[in-house]
Parts: sequence; structure tokens; C-alpha cells
Amino acid sequence: MFGLYPAGSQWVRHFTANRSPREIQKVLTDHAGYRASIFHLPFGEHRGAVIAQSDRFLILTAAVNAATADLAVVPDVQLQNLLWSFNTGYANQWGSRELLALTGVDNWDALIRRTSAAYAAVCRTVGEVIDGSLEKKAAEEVARVAAQAAANAAQPPAHVPDPIVGRMLSNDDDAPWLPSDYLYDAPLQEVQTCAH
Repeated sequence: MFGLYPAGSQWVRHFTANRSPREIQKVLTDHAGYRASIFHLPFGEHRGAVIAQSDRFLILTAAVNAATADLAVVPDVQLQNLLWSFNTGYANQWGSRELLALTGVDNWDALIRRTSAAYAAVCRTVGEVIDGSLEKKAAEEVARVAAQAAANAAQPPAHVPDPIVGRMLSNDDDAPWLPSDYLYDAPLQEVQTCAH
């Protein structure tokens, strides 16, 4: 269904899930911090609709309104083109300044290492969504935070002295609730405005 992409087959990972693509999209956005997508077709028709995106990687589905999902994880179009250049021997057409502007790194070795690590992390997260372990981790984290908040609420609050009342004033005329220039005399004498 998905076919080949410019970067090559090593940059495509297929998944099959017993969940709908919209449900997978919701879990990815709620628990993994991915950006939801509008099911656009960056590689053309019948090449997958984007359900979510993580940095430079797209999670594609074969059919949006299906009960089960056939998914593919691939780099975005710009990264696909860079990886194609590297794989086909055209890496020298990109200078270090162009690589830095496009990817944040200035050499191919760093780009391939970073991209490989990020791609593996995205694939791992999608796998966790499919087997349900990502939601379990999120529920455990919520329970841990709630337990910690309950423990903190059970402890008596630490006594914090009032910053204004609790300090000694060196001058009783220096009232802390008045502006600092309030007690100073005006430089000019007051004159009646209606005097003739």
C-alpha cells in the first residue's frame, strides 16, 4: 500500500494495529506529545495520510476511517530528500551551512546519527501505542503524581512568615503599605487656584 519513499526502504517501518487510526492519533497527541495532523497526503494519493508528527517524522495511515490501522513511520518530505541525496551519492551537493540551516547539524555523520536515534524513538513510541503500554505508563505516572500530591497535602504546611508584618521596621513612620514618596513634602508651596 505505502510503496517506496525517496529515502529508501530502511527509513520506512510498518505497523498493524487493532485500533483505529483516530484512536492512535489521540493517544500519540495526549500521551507522547506528538502533533495531530489533518490527514494530509504529503507523498500523494495512496501513499498514506498523516495522522501525527513528531519533529521530522510522520506517522501515516493507509485509511483514515478504518477500524484497524495499517501504519508507516517515515521521515518528512524535506528529510526524505536529504536522506535520498546521501543514499544516492549526492551528499556533496549540500554544504555544511545548508545542512546546518535545514537540520541543525553541519555534517552528514551527525545528521545520520541523530536521525537514526530519533527515528528509532518514534518507532518505539508507535509500538508502545499499538500494544497499549504507553497508556499504561501514562496512567502510572498520573497515579504517582496524585499519590505525591496527596502525601504533600497530608503534611502540615510549612510556616512562612508574612514578609511585611514579620519584619521589624526601623522607622515607625515608614508604613509599608504606603508608596515610598508619599510621606515626603511637596517641593512647591500649595497655592489656591481660584485666588484673585
